[in-house]
Amino acid sequence: MISLLAVFALAFYGRVLFSPLGRDPRPLVLAALAVLVTAFLGADWAVHPAAGMLLGYFGSEAFGPRWLGRWPALVAALVAGLAFMAAGASWLVFPLFIMAAVWFFTSALPALTRDGPRGTVPEALGGGFLGRTALPGDTGAETLPHLGGDERERVEAGASSRRRERHEARREARRERRRQDEETAAPPPAPAEPPDPLTAYLHDQRLPGEARAQLAALNLRTREALTYLQGMGQQSSEAAYLARAVREEYAPSAVQAYLRLPPTLAASRPIQDGKTGRDLLREQLDLLLDATQDILGRALRAGGDDLLTHQRFLEEKFGKKEGDLKL
Repeated sequence: MISLLAVFALAFYGRVLFSPLGRDPRPLVLAALAVLVTAFLGADWAVHPAAGMLLGYFGSEAFGPRWLGRWPALVAALVAGLAFMAAGASWLVFPLFIMAAVWFFTSALPALTRDGPRGTVPEALGGGFLGRTALPGDTGAETLPHLGGDERERVEAGASSRRRERHEARREARRERRRQDEETAAPPPAPAEPPDPLTAYLHDQRLPGEARAQLAALNLRTREALTYLQGMGQQSSEAAYLARAVREEYAPSAVQAYLRLPPTLAASRPIQDGKTGRDLLREQLDLLLDATQDILGRALRAGGDDLLTHQRFLEEKFGKKEGDLKL
């Protein structure tokens, strides 16, 4: 029966140690007394697992800055450890001594000598800062010594968040200034050329395949005509005007009229003289191709006339007459 009570006492003790209750010295003392009572009643083995759990508690709570806000519970746990040693767990003295030495050099000593809010010790242990003297207006030095561990962590997290926000704001301001400097120094971008309406329809899947092929031929021929006329210094001629009109107005207008037809009826329902919208579009594009071909023919004849004129000039200038060949 006593052993069963000891098991329940150990379970209660472990629950207190490794839960938020372990930050309060009163539940710690109560749970340790329950284990000690069962040990005095005959279950003296209970102090050994309790001592082992106590070592785990010290390892999780005593190291790092959190011990500053939890020192009352740590003192209560240390008193419980002394009681366990008196009740038979004398082996606890060696690991406790080693942990105390490690704790002193890794947590206590840095906390006592570190400059800043983390160098604060509770008033019950001497109060104030040992690493520096609080300056007037130093709100952290005046208020943080009275905060618990959780409150201290929240305050420090808030301060760290504010520092990150200020850093981000400064970095964003630098980026904005750099962007403004680049916009001031960079030349204004060249105006974008208006989109070519004929080129936009070359890959339009709503058009029949033969219509896209006709548009591709129109694209090549009008470009060729305009390039040739510009090279001849005739970019303002009537032929150049007609080539631009075919490219920018007549062909796109025919395509747009076709695309306004219902897609399911454009290639099947006759519109005039038994011709569907698809047939009419093909005829109109053929007319435009013929007109473009005429423009190229007139340009060719004009260029040919110039070439023939130059040919006659060279023959008159350097050609040999029949009498020149006789001795």
